[in-house]
Amino acid sequence: MTTLLSEGQLRQQLRVRLAQGRLPVARGVYRTQRGIGRPCIVCRRAVMSPEVQHEVSGTGGVLITHEACYRLWREESVSFLGPKRP
Repeated sequence: MTTLLSEGQLRQQLRVRLAQGRLPVARGVYRTQRGIGRPCIVCRRAVMSPEVQHEVSGTGGVLITHEACYRLWREESVSFLGPKRP
C-alpha cells in the first residue's frame, strides 16, 4: 500500500467517515484478486498489481481496498458498531 498518511491518520479518517455515514461498515470481503489500478476506498490510492485488492459489497456497487486498508477499515467498523449485547 502506498499512502502519504500514517496508520493513525487513516484510522481517524475511517472513524469520521463511518460516523458521518460516508463509508459503510465493512462486513466482509466477497472476493480478492490482484490489483487492477482501481482506487482504494480507504486511502484513495490505486491498488496496483502485484498488490492484492479486496472487493467488498457496498451500497451502489463494489468497493475496492488494499489488503492492509481493509484490515484497518474492518477493525474500525467493529469498534464503530460497539460490543454486541445479548
